[in-house]
Amino acid sequence: MKKLALLLLSPLIILVALKGHTAELTTDAAASNSQVPAAEQKKNKARLEALAVLVKRKQYPQAFSLADRLAQLYEGDATFDFQYGMAAVETRHYDEALFAFERLVIGAPEQARYRAELARTHFYLQNLVRAKIEFEKVLAQKPPAAVVLNVTKFLEQIEDLQHSVQPRFMFAMDMAGGFDSNINSATDELALDLIIDDVLLNVTLNDDSRETASSYWSTLLNFGYLSPLTKTSSYDLRVIYSNRTNSETELYNLDTAMAEVGFSFFTGRIRWRTAGRYQYVQLNSEEFLNTTSAIVQSQYLLRRGAMYGFTMNIGQSSYPDNPDGDLTQQTYNLSYTSAPKKRTWMFALIFGGDTASETINEYNAKSYQGFTYQSTYLWGQRGSRYWLFNLIASEYDAINPTQDEIRKDLATLLGVGWRYAFSSSFTVRNDYSLSYTDSTIVANTYKRAKVEFGLTYSF
Repeated sequence: MKKLALLLLSPLIILVALKGHTAELTTDAAASNSQVPAAEQKKNKARLEALAVLVKRKQYPQAFSLADRLAQLYEGDATFDFQYGMAAVETRHYDEALFAFERLVIGAPEQARYRAELARTHFYLQNLVRAKIEFEKVLAQKPPAAVVLNVTKFLEQIEDLQHSVQPRFMFAMDMAGGFDSNINSATDELALDLIIDDVLLNVTLNDDSRETASSYWSTLLNFGYLSPLTKTSSYDLRVIYSNRTNSETELYNLDTAMAEVGFSFFTGRIRWRTAGRYQYVQLNSEEFLNTTSAIVQSQYLLRRGAMYGFTMNIGQSSYPDNPDGDLTQQTYNLSYTSAPKKRTWMFALIFGGDTASETINEYNAKSYQGFTYQSTYLWGQRGSRYWLFNLIASEYDAINPTQDEIRKDLATLLGVGWRYAFSSSFTVRNDYSLSYTDSTIVANTYKRAKVEFGLTYSF
């Protein structure tokens, strides 16, 4: 609070103004009102001189009152705009100050003093993102050390304010249609060699057990609410429901519901979040899977906007139609996200494992590790496009009784897509993906291609 009070009470860089500034502010004020009679011009010149004296003496209320009366005549004159802006910002007339300093920056973008005062005005207006951009441009102009110190204080205060929490409600509805070449992630083999009662048999697969292609429709509803508890802590609620209906067969229609409650807080530059999640899945309108999990997340924000992330998810999955099939799942994710620019990228290391609750199900337990890389490129003012690559290697803990060797998988995924926002609420998207899983078990080797087109409404 002391730092903030100091920033609010002391003008930015006034005591360490860039040398040569006064000389650059010499514009012939009389030229702007050459149509005014000589006597009136003399009075106006006297008023401008009085304004300069008032600003120099930091008598800002009187200076603003005088400048406001002269604004109609002298707006656009560099000397007047600077004095008007200084008087306005120091008397908390921030909108007037904003207009004055914006005119100055447009006319002389290389002048660091103008840009610094514009940034300070944005700060007082709580336009924190714009203030940060302008302050960083000031630093890029390599001003004197005292200016750098003052600007740095503002940037630190902006960061503190950005950590404060505001109430927020979010709703999104996504409607999509697409085509999936393998909706059941199955093999395209006609028959498989399986060990049944210690006898090796060649079993013919029916159509439902083989690779099935289908077009589909999907719907997703996403509700979210965040509420502050203190200046730097909050709780949040999320509820998500999704449905996917296939045109080819009902066997693999999916309904998924998820509810999550979280608590977030900041410690320095690190944002922490803990959450509890419950997920319920129906396959062909019948209960298939439910999962309860605990989540811990942390995000370390670097000064330039890049971010390190860590996520730990520990959960229990159960299959109602298979009491012995329960698994305890642990997933860890370490990531780095570049600073938000025209092109942004993210790299994440993923590793974890599934542990069987019953010994009889040990062949479904596994360990895995891999990585994800994603790159997003802004496309004009409203669009973006992306591509991603994911690779995961898995090894299972025991041999499946129907097989004669340990299962090992190598799964790869390549995805590309684009987004375009018609407005802040409506976005259209188009996504493509190719995936291939190579397994030591023929039954678990498959390929899959998917294309999807969707429309999202959110607020």
